[in-house]
Amino acid sequence: MLKILDGASNKSIAVEIIDGYMPEDEKTIEKLFDEKVAAGHNQVNLLVIVDNLSFTKSSWKAMWDDSIYAIKHMKHCGRIAIVGHSKFEEFLVKTDNAFFENKKKDRIEKYFDVSDRANAMGWVNE
Repeated sequence: MLKILDGASNKSIAVEIIDGYMPEDEKTIEKLFDEKVAAGHNQVNLLVIVDNLSFTKSSWKAMWDDSIYAIKHMKHCGRIAIVGHSKFEEFLVKTDNAFFENKKKDRIEKYFDVSDRANAMGWVNE
């Protein structure tokens, strides 16, 4: 289930994934992202809280579609903050960032511990 969070700037999206990540959640994020681009934001920042995400309750198709969408729209991707609570999540973000990062375009994916959620929001809103 996807929960849209308050506090994101005009160029940012903030969501929390609770339990599973499903195709309708992925489509909602696509719609929000497309709306930001259509509003004239060349780069869109994203905060995703995953500390209550269950991979076993998630759709692999949704995660695959999410990855394909991100690759196709990479030129509009800005900062991505992943907020979680595990070393495994932190490792996945670092691995993903090795392929994703482009500091010249301010395209960076960064992990934040759930206790640092406010700083994560501040970072994507810069």
